[in-house]
Amino acid sequence: MFVVFFLSGLTICFLGRTLFKPVLFIVGVLMAMSLIMLIFYSTFLKSNTKSWVGWVVLGGSLLLGCLLGWIMMKIARLGAFILAAWGGYAVGLLLYNAFAYKMNSEAGFWGFTLGTALVFGILALCFFDHILILATALLGSFMAVYGLGLVAGRYTNPFTVAALIENGQIDSIDPIFYAYMAGNLVLCGLGIVFQYRQKNGNPDHDPYEGARTYRSYQYK
Repeated sequence: MFVVFFLSGLTICFLGRTLFKPVLFIVGVLMAMSLIMLIFYSTFLKSNTKSWVGWVVLGGSLLLGCLLGWIMMKIARLGAFILAAWGGYAVGLLLYNAFAYKMNSEAGFWGFTLGTALVFGILALCFFDHILILATALLGSFMAVYGLGLVAGRYTNPFTVAALIENGQIDSIDPIFYAYMAGNLVLCGLGIVFQYRQKNGNPDHDPYEGARTYRSYQYK
């Protein structure tokens, strides 16, 4: 998981605009797998479940992830919305873990994070290039630091925070999380600068070309 999240995160953070279509596919695969594994492990998959069941679920989630990634590549506008929304969701998780957790409300957690995701998704349809760079830098840096936290330890998992809120057990966040957050912001800033330098160095590159070509064909 460290290798997958760290390498995918760095790719998305620094090459989100340049490799728009491949990044859409990567995000689709990881999103579907993460959601399916989260749902299954929070319902019927337990620590004593037979290992082959876990492998079947993992394989099925990978196939569905590939399907979602392909759909996101083919329908670029939808893909851009989902990509930006997931970047916004990463922002929501960071901000909630850092400050808003004091609301101590499960509904507040989901409302805050999903609301941030929706705002980013809508903005991507209006300010595509800028939101694409911001969202991919944020999402990629979040994934890379999350992967690092899996092996370095003491990284506050956002979904663990949600579970603690649900059980009324949260009082404070481990201070080490703020060090992770600082690293997250630095990496995000580097990703934004790098992507804007790429954009300025190659102004003719159009990451949305597939969708625009399709719309032009429709008008003809």
